[in-house]
This record gives sequence, C-alpha cells and structure tokens, in this order.
Amino acid sequence: MSLLDKKSDDLFDLILNPFNWDKNFYKFTRDEKDMYPYTVNQGKDGSITIVHNVVGLDKKDLKLSTKIVDGQGWIIIEGQTKDEITGKEYSINSKFSCDLNQCDLNKITSSMKNGLLYITIAAKKQAKIKTNYINID
Repeated sequence: MSLLDKKSDDLFDLILNPFNWDKNFYKFTRDEKDMYPYTVNQGKDGSITIVHNVVGLDKKDLKLSTKIVDGQGWIIIEGQTKDEITGKEYSINSKFSCDLNQCDLNKITSSMKNGLLYITIAAKKQAKIKTNYINID
C-alpha cells in the first residue's frame, strides 16, 4: 500500500467514523482473556479459586451450578443479557471438571467484581488414616 493509499484510507475512515482509535497506543492487561477466559489459583488451605471473565454480564444474569455425572463433578457457569445501549447480547456457557476426591462441591462460594467471577471451591478434608495392628495367627 502506498502512502497516498494510506492517507486516502485514513480520510475515508474519518468521514465514516469521526473517532480514530490509535491501536499503537492501546494496551489492556488482564490474565483472563477471551480465548482463555479463566485462571485457577490455589489457596494456602488447599482451596481452589477459579477467576472467570464475565465482562458485560451482571451477577443477576448468571447461574452457577454443580452437577455430578458418571462420578465426575462439574461446576457450570451460564448466563445471558442484552446491553441496553448497543442492543448486543452477551452470554456465557462454561464448565469445569472437578475431582470429587479433592474438591468439596458442597462448599463453594462465589462473588463478582470488575467483570470477573470468583468461584472458590473448598478442598475436601482427607480422612486421617488410623494405624490398626493386625494379629498374625
């Protein structure tokens, strides 16, 4: 593309759109991106916290559930909303498998802040093995 073509494209863009976004200046840092919308963090107590990007959705639009299928635990995130200003729909369908030997699906807490959903799953308490001595006959 020649310099003349570039200037023509810029002029054309300014006529159609009076706002010119400077993509060379743009920088947005977030671990939870669109293609990899979550991170997993382990707490000192063995709990696991999933941090999931739910930007554009309000907590009233989300449904968080657990399910056990064929001995496998699942954490499921679902939601949908329509933006009042743009008219665009935002939705999420995401699920995570959870090892039932390590995760307690009955002890899950969640919260939302700044477009991120925090799901904390308590670690399952391991039964302490008591030493039993067996007589040899």
